[in-house]
Amino acid sequence: MLTEQFIASIGVPSKALSTNVAKDAAIFVHEFQPLQAQKTVFKKSATPPHCLAVTESHIFAAQSGKAVVHVYSRAQGNQEATVPFTERITCLALACEETILILGTAEGRLFLWEMTSGRQLSTNQAHLQAVTRVLLDPTGNFILSASEDSTVHLWSLPSLLSFSSSGIEAASPIKTFSSHRAGISDLEVGHGSGFSNFAVSASKDKTCFIWDYHSGNVLRTFLLPEVPTCLTLDAADRAVYVGCEDGSVQQLDLYQANTTATSAPIQPPSSSRWQSHDSAVGRALSICLSFDSCTLLSGHESGGILAWDIAKGGYATNVLPQPLPGPVNCLTFLPVLGFADSTERETRLRISAVIKPKYGAFDSASGVVPGNYVQTVGLSENYSEDHCSPFEVALTASSFPPSLLDKGLQELQSFRQAPQSNGGTMQEETDDFMALDDQPDIPRELSLEAQNAALKAELEALRRLQAASLDKMGRINAEKRILLERQQKRARGHPSLNGISNEDGSSSSDD
Repeated sequence: MLTEQFIASIGVPSKALSTNVAKDAAIFVHEFQPLQAQKTVFKKSATPPHCLAVTESHIFAAQSGKAVVHVYSRAQGNQEATVPFTERITCLALACEETILILGTAEGRLFLWEMTSGRQLSTNQAHLQAVTRVLLDPTGNFILSASEDSTVHLWSLPSLLSFSSSGIEAASPIKTFSSHRAGISDLEVGHGSGFSNFAVSASKDKTCFIWDYHSGNVLRTFLLPEVPTCLTLDAADRAVYVGCEDGSVQQLDLYQANTTATSAPIQPPSSSRWQSHDSAVGRALSICLSFDSCTLLSGHESGGILAWDIAKGGYATNVLPQPLPGPVNCLTFLPVLGFADSTERETRLRISAVIKPKYGAFDSASGVVPGNYVQTVGLSENYSEDHCSPFEVALTASSFPPSLLDKGLQELQSFRQAPQSNGGTMQEETDDFMALDDQPDIPRELSLEAQNAALKAELEALRRLQAASLDKMGRINAEKRILLERQQKRARGHPSLNGISNEDGSSSSDD
């Protein structure tokens, strides 16, 4: 039998605890189906929005108004560690098989904490104000960070994790999306792994943008009736659900027929806005969808968790008999349990012990892995090559497949060569015929990996030069054919070229 659970964490308690809630309870794991019941409770935590991350073995909860992250063990059901940082944490997310925790700070920076080694990295001040949301794209190679300064930055995760990341290129965002005019309250990314994937951002200026984070172009603009506070995307990328300050839920159909231009802002119909039966629930602070995307849960300021029926398009029921003792700032569904073939859904890597961050302990100015760098990680019991990704298989092969190298290089190159955008408009590209002149010679003392990377860059430049040359030759040949046709018509005495005949048989030329 399949079992679906959700986890909810509250902020600073706003009322006294009820008799059915444990003392200092702050993080709750509930079974949603087949039976609705409370499963586990974790104590001593006050979590802001977007500050909860869950793995198969641990729970990470940043504390409200503090530069501290609490680490809980799911197996033992208690707090395992208290991890301090130099800046107050405002959001966090997991990456790299749940072995790296990405944290956004109130000062606008990003911290990357490798939990298997204790290595901690920090970017320069990425945003002018606090980071409100940080997440990973489906490919696992890029980080998107949203901020109160109304911008969204795109980062290369491999560049940030590189031991030679002290350069300006690695510490700077690849792209910046700046179409919003107020602080961004939430951000989501589509589930596709191709280059046609998109991002969804909601802002306090009552706008919701659907945009291509590869190029920065705006695909759709929605004008919302209320200030959005949180949003989520269904599993098929067909609709966006937005929680609002008045406690309502707004449905945005991405495939709804639109007779206007794609660039024109869209006002969703009033029927797509769902109101709760109880106006005392307060603001919607968190929102999530079930595994089948048929039920929507929303956590509110009053501590209540409401269920919404997607098929009927409205409020269904109150999930909890009694509201939680504080605002439900974080709410998410856990992976479904009970599948017959569960090995595909389990994490390949198992973290037996979380190592606290050690800032600067593994710095390497030369770009090589330092000698004191050690990772403590184990493989899952169900680990087998039948369920490995192509990348994992390549790690144990005799040589790394060139196809994976080419794919990774092309993906990074496409981000760096894509046209820059400003407010959703594309800039004109110029023919780069002198691209090879800027390529430096390859020193012999470079490592084999660096030489391969340089050769790949030269090969990509040759391909660009070839494409540009063929395009230029095509335009020249087309102009040549047009001129030749005009000369042939003039030789045959074509009226449109030789002039218009007069009544006496003479002709008057326009030349």
